[in-house]
Amino acid sequence: MAKVNVIARFVAREKKESELKSLLEGMLAPTRAESGCELYELYESDAKGRFYLRETWVSQAALDQHMATTHFKRLKETGGELVKEPFEINSVKTILNEAAAA
Repeated sequence: MAKVNVIARFVAREKKESELKSLLEGMLAPTRAESGCELYELYESDAKGRFYLRETWVSQAALDQHMATTHFKRLKETGGELVKEPFEINSVKTILNEAAAA
């Protein structure tokens, strides 16, 4: 099975930045505890109200299971009220890894 890498972007509505950040921070522990999660990191941009999740899953099936969890469903439901544009979720592939660059 191929690993799945995801980068997700969230842009908060004005004055909802701290609420969105708190919601996203609340995703860290339960998601990292999922058996198929290899990496789940939250980043805050220097552009106000922009947040990014970087994820690595052991397989598409593991990611699908994540999206069926209670905490992911809560993110979709609650987060929709806090963002000014739809979540941007991208599955990405490595073009050049460090070993190949050496």
